[in-house]
Formats: sequence, structure tokens, C-alpha cells
Amino acid sequence: MITGDSHQQIIPPTRTHVKAGFVVYSPVTHSRNIIILDEGELAAIERNNGIKSTVFKMHPGDLIGVASLLEHEDFRYAIEATQDSTITVVTEECMESELKTLPVWMLAVIKSLSSKTRKLKEALHHTRCQNTLKSLAEYCSHLQAKVEYPLEDFLREYQWITKISKATVLEDIKALARRKFLVLTEGGEATTLRIVNPLLLQIYVDYQNAVEKNVSWAPFTLSLNQKRLLVYLSSIDQNEKKDAPDWIATFMAQKFKADVSEWIHMLQLGWFKAINENAFAPNTDKIKYFLAALRYETNIRGVL
Repeated sequence: MITGDSHQQIIPPTRTHVKAGFVVYSPVTHSRNIIILDEGELAAIERNNGIKSTVFKMHPGDLIGVASLLEHEDFRYAIEATQDSTITVVTEECMESELKTLPVWMLAVIKSLSSKTRKLKEALHHTRCQNTLKSLAEYCSHLQAKVEYPLEDFLREYQWITKISKATVLEDIKALARRKFLVLTEGGEATTLRIVNPLLLQIYVDYQNAVEKNVSWAPFTLSLNQKRLLVYLSSIDQNEKKDAPDWIATFMAQKFKADVSEWIHMLQLGWFKAINENAFAPNTDKIKYFLAALRYETNIRGVL
């Protein structure tokens, strides 16, 4: 079945030769055309604060404007010829006259493909991160402490990985700086970023994960007695090994409230590691983790 009048006049595409520097398309015109490059080279141009930059280049066989024409999606770049070129322009009127001769099913297929292509392009430029601050903290937790990273280089690499906008990343960097997790230093030539302690950033990520799941986070649920035990454990030689009854007796001798249930809870928190079937030694890394979480609780919670 053919839609429309089979004798409808067909408006053909226009083939045009343009010189280098000619602006093939400008967003201010709001025209909806498909532009096919037959020969030469075109470039998509973006201007920010008067600075001109090339977003991408087109080579023979490339085309743009399908989503603009079929999906009425705005195209925000200017298209400029970087060398003498030949282009074919399919106007809105031309496309309408062609579409009227197509079967309904073919028209539906074209629109479906156009929509899917548009969504794929959007996915390439949009981040999947819902919590951008947590994402940045996790990324920074893998960086070295006390190293001065040029801010612009950091932004370029992080944005390439995450597709998060520069404005959002800068706001998140300032938020982590306010929490004293990183330091921004303005130098004579460029601003640098320095990680204070990668462990604090990992702790912050873990805390955010707990908040998102709406569950209690272990370091912030410790009783006063457990906090005192934690401080005491931080002063013990990490190579000291005892069985469970001896550790409980040691705690009791230091006037701590310690029984079997408290011992089991310490094991669950990871404060001890098993050396063999009967002996246990303090888990220094986990103890440092909990101490840092308690020391920087205000920074982690964000109540500054």
C-alpha cells in the first residue's frame, strides 16, 4: 500500500560545491536538513566564550541531520567546509515528498532506526553515574597521595572515562575539598589537585554505599566501649598472637567490658585475623580504617 498520491511531485536533493571555509549549516538558522558529504571534508565547530574548537570531522560518505529532520532534535554545532567540498542537501520539503511515496511499514522502520540511533548517541555522551560525587571519590581513592596532579589533565581523563560534565566535576571536586579529602592549589601556571589520603576517599565511598542502601554503617554504630577497645587495639603489636580466651582475658585485665559476644562482634567487624585454628592477631588495616572513619566522621557525613 502506498500512502498519499502516487503522482505527488518529488522534490530532488540539491548537490552543491562549496569552498573551504564555507559554513554549510549554522544552528541559528534552525533549518532541518540532512547533509551528505560527497567529496572533501567538513568539520563540526563549537564556540565557547569566543574560542573555536573542532568537535568532529566528516569524510566522504558521512552524513548528519537525520535525527534533526526525522526526530526534530536540535543540532547545536556549526558545519564548516575545511577544504573545497561537494555536498548533497536533503531539505525538509524534499524528505517529505520522498516519505509520501513510501509504504507505511517502511516509514515506521526508518523512524524506529532513527530513534535508536539517537539514543545510542546520547548514551555515548551521558554518564550512567547517579551519584557523581561518590564516583569522583572512588576514582580519586585509586590515586597516589601527595602527588600534584594538573587539574586540567585530571579533568580531561576523568571526563573521558565518565562522560560527566566539566561543571559537575568541578563542583564535586570543590565538595571533596571542603571535606578536606583533597587539596586544590593555584600555582603560577596551572591549578593542581592533591589527594590527602586515599583511604579517606574509600571510606567515604563505603559510607555513601550504606546511605544509598539505607543500612547502618558499622564504624558509626560502635558503642563507647567498642571505641575504647578499638583505640587500645591500635596500640598493640600487630604480630601479637593469642587464642580467643587469652584475648578476652587481656581485655578484662584492662578494665574493658569484654565477653564472648563482644569477641564475636570484633571478629565480625574484621578487627582480628586468624593466624591458625586457635590464634588471632590484630588486623592493622581494618583497625586503621575504623579509626580514620571515626576521626573524620564530621567530614564524611558532610556536616562542616
